[in-house]
Amino acid sequence: MRRIATAAVAVLAASLASTAAVPAVARARPAGVQETVVLGGLNAPRHLVLTRAGLVVTEAGTGGPVGTSNCATGPATEGAGTSQYCTGPTGDIFTISSPGQTIPVLSELPSVIEAAIQEVTGPSAIAYGHGQEAVTIDDFLVNPDGSNNLLPKPFASAFGTLRLISGGKTKVVDIAAFAAAHPQSASSLGTVPGEVPWDSDPYDVVAYRGGWAVADAGANDLLYVSATGRISILARFPAVAEQVPAGVFGNPTPITVEAQAVPTSIAVGPDRALYVGLLRGVPSDPGTADIYRVVPGQQPVIWASGLTSVTAIAFDRQGRLLATEFNTGGLLSPPTVPGALVRISNDGQTVTTLPVPGLYQPTGLAVSADGTVYVSNFGDSTTTSSQPGEIVKITGLS
Repeated sequence: MRRIATAAVAVLAASLASTAAVPAVARARPAGVQETVVLGGLNAPRHLVLTRAGLVVTEAGTGGPVGTSNCATGPATEGAGTSQYCTGPTGDIFTISSPGQTIPVLSELPSVIEAAIQEVTGPSAIAYGHGQEAVTIDDFLVNPDGSNNLLPKPFASAFGTLRLISGGKTKVVDIAAFAAAHPQSASSLGTVPGEVPWDSDPYDVVAYRGGWAVADAGANDLLYVSATGRISILARFPAVAEQVPAGVFGNPTPITVEAQAVPTSIAVGPDRALYVGLLRGVPSDPGTADIYRVVPGQQPVIWASGLTSVTAIAFDRQGRLLATEFNTGGLLSPPTVPGALVRISNDGQTVTTLPVPGLYQPTGLAVSADGTVYVSNFGDSTTTSSQPGEIVKITGLS
């Protein structure tokens, strides 16, 4: 789903960016369920992963300050006209160790902010395996050839990539260039005005079969990247019909559009299949997001349905899949509408909203062996917001 200006994306961006309107977290909860903020004051915390060293957090960062050498002008996301896009080395990945200390993993990663609405893009996920670290870097303002010439170098070539790090060396895999060379067809591109077939936004990565599975939220596909950086498509997810309220695209009455899948999250299941969570693009009607089950070489199938704006997924110790929902009213709802943590039965047939209040814009999820759940809360907020990003620890869920 592209980020440049259309009326629909303007509404979406306003919803995601208007963090000042998000209410303070209410910590009332049923007996037995405990929520603890283990770390606050974060800048757009995204995906989480548990390792032996602790909980690893990826922060998209804050972009960079307005200046002449690090900013470029491009189409505004919110409304007509243009906006400045300012880059800076503010993306960050760190580990929260068991005593509560933070240990740097990777720092000074590329980040960009749209100055007009303070929306940030940068590193979104990290995964470990095969003696490598794999890091996804989101994209902004993608050109038809997969480049990003609207952003000043060296940052222009850093977005829309997967970084494979081993032995102090980094191999950059150009996911955006691959998306441009393999453009979407109408079945996944949908009919929302302004969407482009070359869009790319690598958003999540997991180790899989000696390489990496990557969810490209812009290209609406699931990729396999070998340890040497070779890319292939595992699945492309179709758009579905949704109802758009009057006024979103200047339409005087409600209309039907084909809304993009927008895959945001991946988990390897107990059966070794890949499970992929969909955000579902504008209008993101409640209940229209799905979880797909993907086995390489087979047709992907919808495993669970009836979810809303899924941002992260993870399996618990009992083989049940948990998911965070960014906004239970869909992406066109105001940011005062809460998100949620849901649990899906082993057969994918039952979706249960768990009694975890106070989740707003959750963007990351991890589950430990003892059932403790960690969530990136206020995942689109930075320290300049009224409510900065935070990591919430949840215990006592049955």
